[in-house]
Amino acid sequence: MSHTQFRHLAIEWAKSPPSETQLRAIEDELGAKLPLSFKEYLAVANGGCLEYVIDIPTGSGESEPISFCGLFSADIGTFCDETFIGEIRSGREYTKIPKGVLPFARDGGGSIVYLDLSPEGNGRVVAFVIGLPEWAGKRTESAFIEVASSFDEYVDKLRIDVDAITDHLEHDVTELSEITAIEERLDVGMPGWRSNSHLVTTIQAARDRINEQV
Repeated sequence: MSHTQFRHLAIEWAKSPPSETQLRAIEDELGAKLPLSFKEYLAVANGGCLEYVIDIPTGSGESEPISFCGLFSADIGTFCDETFIGEIRSGREYTKIPKGVLPFARDGGGSIVYLDLSPEGNGRVVAFVIGLPEWAGKRTESAFIEVASSFDEYVDKLRIDVDAITDHLEHDVTELSEITAIEERLDVGMPGWRSNSHLVTTIQAARDRINEQV
């Protein structure tokens, strides 16, 4: 797996670090200065994929893991194109986000996570979470939900979803290279994962299954 690393995060397929010109263009469009920690993050997470989850409150005393896996890039974009500038413009058009609010990643649907650098937001992280159909048995209304008081806290809350990984290993993995990529991601995000006997057994079973098919 080709990945870069920010703290305990393994980022796949990130682009080269943004230039100073690109960073200034984002700040000009945003109307606020980017925090140092976010610039350090962008140096290794400029676009790409982040297969981690954060637990979002559902309003019923429970939480739901959501993966804002699609990271926006510093490319000079226009509108709705998974670039910071394009997503700022589309956010102001469609969801009326104020000046100083930076969309920086989305899930596989319409949910987006924002860094609120407005004077009122004071650096908090807010997610716009799309409501689900009633039959899903979870939240049914779309809402803005504060998920962290700062970007650093947001990063600290991100975790690898072990249940999703084991399900993927049991049903979807078809190449040994995929298993190697999962192990490398676990080494970064969960250094003690080899003490999880169920996970180790599931990985070995997936490897044995693929070897038998060769």
